[in-house]
Amino acid sequence: MSELTIQEARSIIEDQIEKLKKRNKEPEWMTKLRYKAMDAFFEAPHNDPVIKDPLDYIAKTEEEMYPEVKSLDELPPDMLALLDRLGIAEVEKKYIAGLAVQSDTSIVLNDFLKEWRKKGLIVESMEDAVRNHPILKDLFLKQFNPYESKLAAYHTAVWNGGIFLHVAQGLKVPMPLHLFFLIQNSAMAQAPHIIINAEPNSEIHLIEGCTSPVLVRHSLHLDMTEAYIGDGANVKLSVLQNWPEYVHTRPMTRARIGKNAEFINTTVGLGTGKSNIANPKYWVDEGGYVELNGIILGQKDFYVDLGGEMNLDASGARGLNASKSVIMDRSSVITRGIIRANAPKTKGHISCDALILNSEARMETYPGLVSQVDDAELSHEAAIGKIREEELFYLMSRGLKEEEATQLIVKGFVNPLLKDIPMEFVIEIRKIIEMAVSGGM
Repeated sequence: MSELTIQEARSIIEDQIEKLKKRNKEPEWMTKLRYKAMDAFFEAPHNDPVIKDPLDYIAKTEEEMYPEVKSLDELPPDMLALLDRLGIAEVEKKYIAGLAVQSDTSIVLNDFLKEWRKKGLIVESMEDAVRNHPILKDLFLKQFNPYESKLAAYHTAVWNGGIFLHVAQGLKVPMPLHLFFLIQNSAMAQAPHIIINAEPNSEIHLIEGCTSPVLVRHSLHLDMTEAYIGDGANVKLSVLQNWPEYVHTRPMTRARIGKNAEFINTTVGLGTGKSNIANPKYWVDEGGYVELNGIILGQKDFYVDLGGEMNLDASGARGLNASKSVIMDRSSVITRGIIRANAPKTKGHISCDALILNSEARMETYPGLVSQVDDAELSHEAAIGKIREEELFYLMSRGLKEEEATQLIVKGFVNPLLKDIPMEFVIEIRKIIEMAVSGGM
């Protein structure tokens, strides 16, 4: 049970809202939305199996804001040191078009290529975007309802940070954009809000990275992403998670995919944190396509429960939900997927594969296929098992040690879902997998 009373919690949230309102110079409609969400927080249901009381994660908003910087060298030394350990600095030297780093409730932005803004690419902190772009009144929280859960309400009331990504009609951005979140305070809820608005026939790839230094107490990462994929647009969202064992993550993602549009959402959970529960939802229009790829590395006593709901709402809409889990130690991984065929000539497939590396690890999978029409094509497949002895024997007969053979098999197992991840990150992902399999994490 939280040490806070309801009245104390209300007072703290209200104080946060007023500080955010003043600091961000928010328009009135945003402040009203925050207060509406605060009321919803005390009425909305809460059924999280791990976080028993969200009041435990109410913390004061930090006042300090980092000044705008134009290169990684201008970042605060502690943040730069952390990025160096993650290998981000080296990646940035090679091809990053833009980099935004959010540290707790502050955001650090470098100079996103100005010529791209002239062409119609807008990348702004959400605080600035709410003031500068009236269109956000029609996009912000249109795919969520704060009354649906306490965590959704709390996010809406005290969201801080995040980014607005707008791609003009017909604009095709040839290199990925990168956004990294860091939590550096304990017992804190970080709640960035991300909106992707891809106009018709545009193309963009956003890579979102999440990490944290070792903390003393549990923290909560409570991000919310709303994506609007216009007709004929092609959007890729790659989320790379490497949270330590003290962080609970509750990502909330929803997307509307237009006619003949494509949205590929790939999540690589190398460090899922103490617990990771997510249930992204997608609505797909005529001829549209959505693909949800998940790579999960279950370690220690971590709890992972990942869903995915796809609504194929018009003729020719398609969806693929694919996951690959590597489970070890005493971790528990649950995968759920639901595909609803609500229109003719729709196709959907759920694929769930898991490698269990020891007897105490646990895996559950719950695929769901629902068809409202008689000509939809829906299917699912699942394979859960251990590494086969003959595979190990073959590789060891070629001179590999058992640990090396196991690492090679695991890397090969997850590799098919890494097709949209830049090679610089794939190399680091493989290194982390090797460390985990050998017990070095």
